[in-house]
Amino acid sequence: MQTVVLAAGEGTRMRPLTARTPKPMLPVAGTPLVERCLEEAIAAG
Repeated sequence: MQTVVLAAGEGTRMRPLTARTPKPMLPVAGTPLVERCLEEAIAAG
């Protein structure tokens, strides 16, 4: 299986959270959002 993870944008509406951290790397419940996406893709096979 191939996966494309869309992770783009500056996150200007999320400032100051995105001033130094890219939007996909912001933690959600302690885990970066992009990591959650990758874990779900791996679990799906």
